[in-house]
Amino acid sequence: MSLIRAFLELNKSLFLKGLLLLMAFLLGLQMGQSRLQRRWDAEKQNVQIAQAKQEQHATDVAQVQNQISKEISDDYRKKSNLLASRGFVLGPERVLDQSELSSDGLPAVSTNSEGVADGSTDIAPSPFRDEIADLGCVQLRQDATQTTLMLIEIQRWYRRAYGFER
Repeated sequence: MSLIRAFLELNKSLFLKGLLLLMAFLLGLQMGQSRLQRRWDAEKQNVQIAQAKQEQHATDVAQVQNQISKEISDDYRKKSNLLASRGFVLGPERVLDQSELSSDGLPAVSTNSEGVADGSTDIAPSPFRDEIADLGCVQLRQDATQTTLMLIEIQRWYRRAYGFER
């Protein structure tokens, strides 16, 4: 027993130094872990803030798009009703009465357009051909009017969206 005690007395300083070194290592490990945890928490919070900002931006963009769509739709509906209430002027040089149009209205049809040439003479006769042709012309005129209005509204939206508005 005295031999063990003597050994411990001699190696006591080495034992204490080893214990002190182990404690310093464990303390450093603890400090490193807490520092790493703080950085991790800060990074996680930054990611959450960035996600919240991105979601808010997406919501704002959707709201602006809805507002623009509503404005275009309302303007289109208003112009469509205005066009529907107008009478068509006969003659090859104009389609609409230009006195009722605003400065950004539809342009007149050019005077060199005398109409459409007759179709091919090879068409098989049909008893319903004249009725279908009349319905087709009315539908074509309505489709052309709506397409023109939509094109004008798209052009206006583009000018407003990209800063070309006067």
